[in-house]
Amino acid sequence: MTMRIITLEEHFAFPGFIDRFGRQSFHNKGEQLCDLNERRIAEMDAAGIDMQVLSLTSPGTEALAAEEAVKIASSANEFLAAAIERHPSRFAGLAALPTAAPDLAAD
Repeated sequence: MTMRIITLEEHFAFPGFIDRFGRQSFHNKGEQLCDLNERRIAEMDAAGIDMQVLSLTSPGTEALAAEEAVKIASSANEFLAAAIERHPSRFAGLAALPTAAPDLAAD
């Protein structure tokens, strides 16, 4: 039996998220946070990580008004789903929820 290394709640962002909160908020890590392709996979390989369970970086949607939180969560989830579809054996994810709109978050 081969043991796999899976890391939990590894952060990601998408370009619109970085722009919304300001690039300076991410201390020059924005490009790295947005990379859910070969660079991240190469870094995972170098560290011996088989899979990452990804979640939206902070500040998350909890800091936003309901309407904007819904838009950001939807965009984040679409970005994440596309990455998982491209690399299903390397990525899984936790959905971003618009906590300011609990009825929509439940949907």
